[in-house]
Amino acid sequence: MEDRRILAAIIGLIQSISGILLGIIVVLLFFNIFEIRVILNVNTELLSIYLMGLGLFGIFSIINGFFLVRESRGII
Repeated sequence: MEDRRILAAIIGLIQSISGILLGIIVVLLFFNIFEIRVILNVNTELLSIYLMGLGLFGIFSIINGFFLVRESRGII
């Protein structure tokens, strides 16, 4: 049972960190900081779809990671 809690905490932290990184990528794409659109070769017509997809995936990853960490700590 303790192994399951440790694994849930680790996976939750990894998911939360990946969601935060996706959020940072969305901000970089939106504001075109460091000419990131040119580096990633992003089509400007499809930029809104990319931002929406990455943003939603990032938000859901953060929420799911938060709930996994809460579950591993025994807080329901």
